[in-house]
Amino acid sequence: MNKFLGYRALFGGMIAAAAIGAVMSFGASAAFAAPPLSTTAANDFADIQPVEEIAALLPAGTTSLNVAMNLSTPPNKFLASDGRTALGTNPDLARLIGRILGVPVKFANVTFDGIIPGLLSGQFDYSIASMGVTPERTKVLDMVGYARWGSQAVSLKTSTADVSNLCGLNVGAQLGSLQLAKLLPEMSGDCTAKGKKAINIVGLPSQQDALTQLTSGRLDAAFGDTPVMSYAVLQQPTFRIAGNEIRPLPITLSTKKGSALTPALLAAMKRIVTLPEYREIFRVWGLPNATIDTVETF
Repeated sequence: MNKFLGYRALFGGMIAAAAIGAVMSFGASAAFAAPPLSTTAANDFADIQPVEEIAALLPAGTTSLNVAMNLSTPPNKFLASDGRTALGTNPDLARLIGRILGVPVKFANVTFDGIIPGLLSGQFDYSIASMGVTPERTKVLDMVGYARWGSQAVSLKTSTADVSNLCGLNVGAQLGSLQLAKLLPEMSGDCTAKGKKAINIVGLPSQQDALTQLTSGRLDAAFGDTPVMSYAVLQQPTFRIAGNEIRPLPITLSTKKGSALTPALLAAMKRIVTLPEYREIFRVWGLPNATIDTVETF
């Protein structure tokens, strides 16, 4: 049974989805009610049949796929109110990949900075964790594109903080993230090069932790993936988007470099982007502008 109707109920219909898209695209303020996270519905894509020629690319003996993600950042990946069911764009894509490949999917809920070590050690088969492409990551990972977005800053409405000038401010980002490892250090370097104070960069276990510390006043801004930051603004009326989205880039699923699983995942994604279910996933989670037409590898 197709459960996209359950997702429409979760997000209060197309108006809420359009609201998230508007925040992503235009930096709009939180003018709409935030979608509640109260469902345990998960789309099983029962109408999708395995594709034999793609399933044949799986490594011999593959009976299931152990997929790593940090289930803490709606609307991309989070736990439903039952505390067990994985919801969001990323779990949906993992389930759809599993249907194409004809194998069940198991989710491993880990911190973001634990994903790459787990892939390299063989603890996980692959990851769909909203991971952007960087030269450092491509040295150790095969990365297959499934979406595209950038980074955004959020502050309290009482603040004048802006992503274009975070000099001297306390800014939080997720451990292991592109924002913490690359973007904020670059921005801080620009500050000091101009004779301004460096950004006080605070690494935290998750993007939600950064938003929590922003609420408590410990941070001046939280900096993270555009979908997560945009969703937070819709949820929390005291938040505002602090400037424009920056550095949009390919968002990927990842395996260990040279993994025998990579050809099957690549073929599955190339098939998936041609299916209406792919765009529907992103639409119902409020991210219609994040889809891609062509799958790239890195």
